[in-house]
Amino acid sequence: MTTTAEANPRLESRSGRFFARYYDAMTQRAEEKWGRPLRTLMFGELTGDILEVGAGSGANLPYFAKADSLVAVEPASEMRRQLHRRAAEVPLDVEVVDAWAENLPLPDDAFDTVVCTLVLCTVTDLPAALSEIRRVLKPGGQLVFFEHVRSPGAVGLMQDVLAPLWKRAAGGCHANRRLLTALRDAGYRVRIHEIVRPWPRYPTNTPYVRGTAVPLPADRDR
Repeated sequence: MTTTAEANPRLESRSGRFFARYYDAMTQRAEEKWGRPLRTLMFGELTGDILEVGAGSGANLPYFAKADSLVAVEPASEMRRQLHRRAAEVPLDVEVVDAWAENLPLPDDAFDTVVCTLVLCTVTDLPAALSEIRRVLKPGGQLVFFEHVRSPGAVGLMQDVLAPLWKRAAGGCHANRRLLTALRDAGYRVRIHEIVRPWPRYPTNTPYVRGTAVPLPADRDR
């Protein structure tokens, strides 16, 4: 079954619609080289109730083999059309929700795991999105993520310079987002499992980090 919640009124840009339409074609080479094994590693053993934030065109859906339930949130209409098609092809019952990460129309304490892959670089208000993820996680739940982060050194400085242009060209992606710092500031305990520097390597999105983040109890946040 698939359903759609009420959409956030924030408008999609023309570049965002173009990016969504051709994203799968642009990432096909990376998917064949390292994307599929990585998805199997990250999601194949996840159980319980799972929320994927920014599910895109649904590339992750076939890999949630042991999940009890899956809610897939995606605000981009072009991506969501593809997501609906893929949701109908997997054996798991997937609920598709039209919403932004900063305002999830979902109940508190509802999910064992929240999944984010290459999406937290695009959210407009990262602290709000991390707060929403924390809200919908069950006590003891986890955020599983694979995201690119700002590089140290000269590459990071280049990302700072390119960030405004890249944001307009790549569907709102922030080339220099300091995600790990933001997670810790939001009260998560972060565990980095792997730093990934695939080839070919583009200066706007390297390195990638695979990790988990667990919300700390409120009295230990600071």
